[in-house]
Amino acid sequence: MPFRPDRLKSLRDAKGLSQEQLGKIAGLCHSVIAKSEKGTNQPRSEALDKLAQALDCTIDYLHGRGPEYDNVNMAASQMAFDAAQPFLTDEQRKRCRRVLQHPEAPRTAQAWRSLAEMTELALGSTRQSAPLKLIDRRPNSKPLTVGTRRPN
Repeated sequence: MPFRPDRLKSLRDAKGLSQEQLGKIAGLCHSVIAKSEKGTNQPRSEALDKLAQALDCTIDYLHGRGPEYDNVNMAASQMAFDAAQPFLTDEQRKRCRRVLQHPEAPRTAQAWRSLAEMTELALGSTRQSAPLKLIDRRPNSKPLTVGTRRPN
């Protein structure tokens, strides 16, 4: 199947990137992206690889192959989650997988990694490790007294 310019543009839009921003992330000229989205230029394999990496998607997706998604936002979220998987623990994957169906699910691999870290901070880990101890760094501290204000 030939390159699908509509998929490039819609995925870039779903991730909230301008052509200039995508070019900067992918290390490509803005004109390569603009021409590719218009269909006047088919990106070469090296440029296509850079675009796929920058968009956290597969080259197959940009060629119209692979899994079908309900919409481009779902495609962006799922492919970004797949790209983030090597950086997540099994527990983080399990927690993040619950978010996949949400319309505001992360659409970049970096956002998935951030979500995984935030949920681990908020919910803690179920790994068997020593519990954290709170340390009071104020030895022999006196309780703070709160004075009352007298009206004049």
